[in-house]
Amino acid sequence: MTAYVVIDSDIADDEGFQQYVDQVFPLMESVGARNVLDEATPLVLEGDWSWRRLVIHEFENRQAVEEFWNSPAYEPLKELRRRYSTVRVVVGGA
Repeated sequence: MTAYVVIDSDIADDEGFQQYVDQVFPLMESVGARNVLDEATPLVLEGDWSWRRLVIHEFENRQAVEEFWNSPAYEPLKELRRRYSTVRVVVGGA
């Protein structure tokens, strides 16, 4: 079953964060994942969400997400991402 990674990003440095984006998308594509949404102004229909930037990635399944997240190839990119942003990440799907 498809798994979706839902990310609320607060980007502190757009230029620095772009370094992360330039590297993470090819890495995601290499494992069959894809970016589904990158939205700076999501529409909140109910509740008090205060999204900064909503991003959704699609993976084959939850196991693929965990393998990507814990992979040696992604580890340095996590550090790069943390340098330029703060994120909240959840995964839905099996």
